[in-house]
Amino acid sequence: MNKMRIILIFLILILFFTLIIFSDTNIINIINKNLSDIRNLHANNAYLVELYYFVIYIFLTTFSMPVAFIMGLLAGMIFKPITAILVVSFASSIGATLAFILSRFIFRDFVREKFLKPYDRINDGFVQNGMYYLFAIRMSPIFPYFLVNLVSGLTTMKISLFYLVTQIGMLPITIIVIFIGKGLSEIILENAQISMELIILFTALGLLPLTFKYLFKRITN
Repeated sequence: MNKMRIILIFLILILFFTLIIFSDTNIINIINKNLSDIRNLHANNAYLVELYYFVIYIFLTTFSMPVAFIMGLLAGMIFKPITAILVVSFASSIGATLAFILSRFIFRDFVREKFLKPYDRINDGFVQNGMYYLFAIRMSPIFPYFLVNLVSGLTTMKISLFYLVTQIGMLPITIIVIFIGKGLSEIILENAQISMELIILFTALGLLPLTFKYLFKRITN
């Protein structure tokens, strides 16, 4: 692969991630047209593509853009499973922690005013149940991912505890989403049929948060 082709594909990759920030309407078409080239670029420039993805993911999460699911799918499509899990897990946790820090030290008043009710609920839960509450809401759909990052910054929770619980709590869903992305890439590139494995993963994706939501209610009650 010559240098001009590498540059061209890399520019497509930049455009690909930029479009995710501003619009999700054409994502499927972009994936269909460019996934093969992006994977070839990764095969020839693995560390560069992984670093670029890592930085973009942290940036998006830090500024509370709700793209965790689609970014997880992309990692599963482009990277090997172990690499994808490591990159997504650390990028999402670092980005979430940076959002937590920004909320605590810079946007505290704005976040408190904007999300007063969720703050009261999360703060009360943290006071009563400590880190177990954060772990539970990370695993359940009670609050959006970005909202937990922002509102948790207003509590007395330690930054290190927030990071640790976030990384552990989000790992199961991260793994499921990445393997869904892997299955979707096989469908796109090889015209494969939807496998039983993919159906099971989609089912797990739906049931896992609901299961933890049920357990969470049992614990808090």
